[in-house]
Amino acid sequence: MAYDCSMAIYNPLLYSVRMSPKVSVPLITASYVGGIIHATVHTVATFSLSFCGSSEIRHVFCDIPPLLAISCSDTHTNQLLLFYCVGTIEVVTILIVLMSYGFILLAILRMRSAEGRRKVFSTCGSHLAGVSIHHGTILFTYVRPSSSYTLEHILHNCDSHAESLHLQFEEQRCQRGDEKIL
Repeated sequence: MAYDCSMAIYNPLLYSVRMSPKVSVPLITASYVGGIIHATVHTVATFSLSFCGSSEIRHVFCDIPPLLAISCSDTHTNQLLLFYCVGTIEVVTILIVLMSYGFILLAILRMRSAEGRRKVFSTCGSHLAGVSIHHGTILFTYVRPSSSYTLEHILHNCDSHAESLHLQFEEQRCQRGDEKIL
């Protein structure tokens, strides 16, 4: 939609040529194929989880994070998969929107008419507000660490790793015949 909007504003006389079915159908097809692949990857990954206890999801709709919350198996891989997939999709989408709005800004700066600028700002402002709310919600919902990745959890893992390395070092010293143990 951002590409469509930028084509309508950047060069309105060539809009029907630039947004012909040869262009719009592959864009729509790519969106659907990407969505289907994304959903399939997460569905297959969810099938590998085991669920025990309550199967009640306390959420508005059945989504990936609430399913991961009620799983009794390790969900680390699923969480990473969700983070990377959604993160990649969001970065690509936001870059496309920003590039489109960059072209729109260039077109606005070239306009001589104040009335034309006002119309473009009113049209694009509402679209940009909607896009910002949509992508902000997605980033807040899916691209954030879970509570198991708090600072205390990370420090505990670092301490455990350091203790493990220390024990390995002491074991090697004993095998070499060093008698001094810390």
